[in-house]
Amino acid sequence: MKQKIERSLANIASKAEIVKNIQQLVPPGSPEPQNPAVIADLQALTTDLIQSYLAVGKLTEDPFGDVWNRQIYLYTAEIRRLVDDKVVLVTGGEGCVGSQLIKKLAQLGVRRIISVDKIRGTNASTINFTSEKQIPHAFYAADVRDYETLKSIFDAEQPSFVFHLAAQRLPWLAEIKIHETVTTSIFGIENIIRLCESYNVQQCVFSSTGKASRYFTCEVYAATKKIAEWQFAQAALQGNTTYSMVRFTHMLDNSSVCQQVDNKIEQGKIINLHAPERYIVGQNVGEAVHLLLNALVLSQPGKLKFLTVHNLGWPTETLEIALYKIIQSGEQIPIYFQGLIPGYEEAFFLGQFDWSKPTEIHLLINALEENFTTVDSSQDMLISEIAPFNLGTLDRHLLLLQELLVKSDLVEGEIKEYLAVFVKAVVSSSFAWISAQQLLNILRWGVDKKRLQAEGSSIDAHKNIVELIVQELYGKVNAKTLSELKINPKLFDSTIESLEVLPTINKAVIYFKAISKKYKNSVFSDLLTSKNI
Repeated sequence: MKQKIERSLANIASKAEIVKNIQQLVPPGSPEPQNPAVIADLQALTTDLIQSYLAVGKLTEDPFGDVWNRQIYLYTAEIRRLVDDKVVLVTGGEGCVGSQLIKKLAQLGVRRIISVDKIRGTNASTINFTSEKQIPHAFYAADVRDYETLKSIFDAEQPSFVFHLAAQRLPWLAEIKIHETVTTSIFGIENIIRLCESYNVQQCVFSSTGKASRYFTCEVYAATKKIAEWQFAQAALQGNTTYSMVRFTHMLDNSSVCQQVDNKIEQGKIINLHAPERYIVGQNVGEAVHLLLNALVLSQPGKLKFLTVHNLGWPTETLEIALYKIIQSGEQIPIYFQGLIPGYEEAFFLGQFDWSKPTEIHLLINALEENFTTVDSSQDMLISEIAPFNLGTLDRHLLLLQELLVKSDLVEGEIKEYLAVFVKAVVSSSFAWISAQQLLNILRWGVDKKRLQAEGSSIDAHKNIVELIVQELYGKVNAKTLSELKINPKLFDSTIESLEVLPTINKAVIYFKAISKKYKNSVFSDLLTSKNI
């Protein structure tokens, strides 16, 4: 029997206490509660939670109010000169971003617009063109994995510009439809690149995600996007077409979080959230469209440049979003925390950002990419590049993945396992390009005990990426290196201490301890020498 949870609106408990009570009532991982008494208690706790937010001045306005109204500059004149009287093809053209991109293209002087979309296809009535003159257009129902069908479209339409947006957009669904996600994202892209080169396409712009900025990931959605970025970077180096890319974050106009909460409220059902203290960074579809179009102007032949919004603002808590929507609805709707689900489980690795410059951290650009990052002339966008990697390693694993996918007895879990192997191999080749100092900093920031405790995390949650970094540092770092880099001996020892909990890197830990001892002896010797002088 559960204990009745005491509550008093006259003495509202803290947010942390209320959340704890909700999780005790319905432990994460439990099925959706059906017991009326439990639901009544959840409703009471949700009311208390709303009051606790209101008490600190929250929930009085849309948490995404600033994001909805945010705009970024569009290089209109330059874009017009590029696309004037040209044929433009958009994959995923009837999706949220694709449909708005097509509307905008119709205002920029293009000769003809081609949409390729697997799901809806052929129904142009979903897009209302607002240009002064009717722009000739064609809507094809086609899957980007079908090379022959795509080839026939390219052959018939002869596009000069391609925007490749077609992909799985939901991380949780990618974990279920693994084969479809991998073949669409990776081998669909292979088809697009091949056809761009065959048909002398001038430029191809690809839409990626901020999740690809992770150094390493086991999640299907993020891993396939990361591999796709490498594919386009390789194509930019080796092909004749100019390739560029944009990184999006959570698109408010088709937000899966907001849609789920809205649907639950409309149905009068309990709202399930993954967990408290989960945050998202939002952007609007207008920004997305401008990023894609600006990529045409800010691209660079022979090199993959990517764009993202410069000022994304603060992350917003999903719990705050849900509570605000409940208030706006006027309904009494309870919430509970179901626990993290596949596609959203990975912990944030603190070494992803350069903490020596905390005010310059951007949530969609990692510390390695920051080396290549500049601000465009409008100050609205950042232009960057992905870290260098070994092209041969990419080719080898693309071939092995292709061989795996044709196995007659293939289990989808095998694909996910191999994606991790694939990503790990290419990331390892990236780390080989990085200086020992930067790798040491990334490792130090990533395994800092105090920061991990503050995040409610541990080094075990980052085992894969830590092993990769340590593997690259092993043998590369010695006492002389530490001396040249002027590494603080105490900080280095603290990093070593954090690493001791991972038995898989025990050999490297022993090595680091040895060079630490030698380094400290040399520092002490230098100190004595300076005093004698």
